[in-house]
Amino acid sequence: MGSHKIVVVGMVVVVLVAVTVGGVEEMGLPPCEFPAIYNFGDSNSDTGGISAAFVPIPAPYGENFFRKPAGRDCDGRLVVDFIAEHLRLPYLSAYLNSIGTNFRHGANFATGGSTIRRQNETIFEYGISPFFLDIQIVQFDQFKSRTGDLYNQGNSDRDKLPKPEEFSKALYTFDIGQNDLSIGFRKLSDEQLRAAMPDIINQFASAVQHLYEKGARAFWIHNTGPIGCLPVATFYIRNPQPGFLDQFGCIKGQNDMAVEFNRQFKDRVNKLRAELPLAALTYVDVYTAKYGLISNTKNQGFTDPLKVCCGHHENYDHVWCGQKASINGTQYYGASCATPSTFISWDGVHYSEAANHWIADRILNGSLSEPPIPITHACHKNPSLSSTARMEVLRVVVTLSLLVSSVLRVGSEEVMATAISGVPAMFNFGDSNSDTGGISAAFFPKTDPFGETFFHRPAGRASDGRLIIDFIAERLKLPYLSAYLDSVGTNFQQGANFATAGATIRRQDESWFKNGISPFPLDIQVEQYVQFKARTNYLYNKANTETSQRSNLPIPEDFSKALYTIDIGQNDLVVGFRIMNDEQFRAEIPDIVNKFSAAVQQLYQEGARAFWIHNTGPIGCLPLATVNIQNPKPGYLDEHGCIKGWNAAAVEFNKQLKDAVTQLRAELSQAALTYVDIYAAKYRLINDAKNQGFLDPFNICCGHYGNGISVGCGIKANINGAEVFGGSCEDPSTVISWDGVHYSEAANFWVANQILNGSFSDPPNPITQAYYKHV
Repeated sequence: MGSHKIVVVGMVVVVLVAVTVGGVEEMGLPPCEFPAIYNFGDSNSDTGGISAAFVPIPAPYGENFFRKPAGRDCDGRLVVDFIAEHLRLPYLSAYLNSIGTNFRHGANFATGGSTIRRQNETIFEYGISPFFLDIQIVQFDQFKSRTGDLYNQGNSDRDKLPKPEEFSKALYTFDIGQNDLSIGFRKLSDEQLRAAMPDIINQFASAVQHLYEKGARAFWIHNTGPIGCLPVATFYIRNPQPGFLDQFGCIKGQNDMAVEFNRQFKDRVNKLRAELPLAALTYVDVYTAKYGLISNTKNQGFTDPLKVCCGHHENYDHVWCGQKASINGTQYYGASCATPSTFISWDGVHYSEAANHWIADRILNGSLSEPPIPITHACHKNPSLSSTARMEVLRVVVTLSLLVSSVLRVGSEEVMATAISGVPAMFNFGDSNSDTGGISAAFFPKTDPFGETFFHRPAGRASDGRLIIDFIAERLKLPYLSAYLDSVGTNFQQGANFATAGATIRRQDESWFKNGISPFPLDIQVEQYVQFKARTNYLYNKANTETSQRSNLPIPEDFSKALYTIDIGQNDLVVGFRIMNDEQFRAEIPDIVNKFSAAVQQLYQEGARAFWIHNTGPIGCLPLATVNIQNPKPGYLDEHGCIKGWNAAAVEFNKQLKDAVTQLRAELSQAALTYVDIYAAKYRLINDAKNQGFLDPFNICCGHYGNGISVGCGIKANINGAEVFGGSCEDPSTVISWDGVHYSEAANFWVANQILNGSFSDPPNPITQAYYKHV
């Protein structure tokens, strides 16, 4: 951009800011100087959360500004990025992104596909995120609490975290609700969706109230946009009836529903002002800004608003942005257009950076807000200009904003310019038997009395203390593994843990909230690892990377020297027992095992060479499986009280798993694969509990069970008018089962001592020698 253009833009911006902000400052209201932003939302403001948690967003996303995919559903920046720029703060790191992130000035809890209200759908079905608004709020609570703990401990990672006293001074931004409407259009009639709106909006209000109780005071709340104008909504419409579309090609009924949602939404924000006396709540009419752009595209320098920049969309054939597909024998790639800056829609659902910039320019000055205050002053409660001053502000804003956008558009391209064993690190994949905090960081944190024996506080583990994976780390003289999904105070120098409680080998069409099945099956955990490795290499190779960004990451050459541990499969059996008969489940075992093999093969292709693979344990011996069984038929239980059929299925699964590992040895010529018979070790303990210093193997230490009553570990419940707490037993070290499903630290220690010396392994090598290929 030439110097004369910079002068013109500078003059316009100065005048615009002087007019919009000056009116506020005349009332004696200074700028807020927000030290941080905390954002909650969906893909309209997700800066990398869903990408880090699942599959990374591919090229050409991010090409226009970041020059690479940056976790955003856009060719560049989102509105939340322009908010950060406007407040002179860095772009927000996603809470679920633990690699090279910095939360000094806030965090982003938004994830693509998120809703206000919990949905019983998986991300693999319709793209609905498991991190709905309530979960994002829980994540914020964890983030705030753990930040305070790390500051009190004097932790060295404090420089990447906000100061505790700044949480109350931060700006809390929201952009969520679009997916609630989208689901409503798919599953409900218009009447049903309208009837559901009050509940959706009340759940939003509850989230705001919760943050207020935690000290939040300044809220910047976007309403939902004209969803009927998204090109994807009109892709499959042929010969619409008169009146179905408006004059701009948008679906009238969907936009009418969004307008009604926003009306109720605005009313609820008004009520929140009365309910939260210390809060400054700004309601932002994003709908009007977006619809104003769509209805005036050509005058603003954009093309047809229903055209899509990225992807192949012709004759009802669709190849989505960044994807490949074969159509009538011809291979197509969903590439981007030549001039993204002239398109409103980037990929059919999300706006382009140019459109986001245009919208941000309209809303950040306060001209579409209630109260009409710029975002720089959003900490002030209910400020009001005189009607004359307000009209003057709006008149100048409307006049100059078009000039700003047109001048900025000119020349825009120019503007964007080693351990004792020889194992240096360990990477683990699995379920709750080896999860060291992943599911806890992503969803609800573990509560007391979990962790009480060793950590003396909840530590993200489903036990009173250490898991087998912790004892493996100790044996290899490595630190305990940090969970990949845990971005606060973690250290990945010597490995990472991708295991999450409830995880399966095979993807399941069940949500975490329905049956406790993790949204992170084994193939997603492997994708997370691939992303972790690639981003670690990128940060090491990037010349200007700050040393602090690499200090908590492994050295790139250590990936090929690391030990890869896998403990997963138990939940595949659990799901099978619940939804299939025995014959059906046995027929599914080969497919489950093949998917396990595919994961190992992918890790091998990424350079992994040493694998330590646990089979699945005697699932029929878990006390929670038998606690409510009364008068079992003869032969249903074995001599130790375990469910025979369940254990028989586990034995068959393990036989096929072992055969698959043997086959992998032949296929992966440079790999050292150790198969570990966890089943035999655990069953030996159950069979010989008393001689090993344990009580009845079906005793449960934590929780309240008996007489048809079940109160889980750490849970409170009202039973016949009395409050019952699922507390822990007096001496967990004498009990095999901690909570009915997971082993106690003492039992984990016993099992670890049996397997780590190689006596239950094939080949029979101790774990310290697991890197050596069996000949």
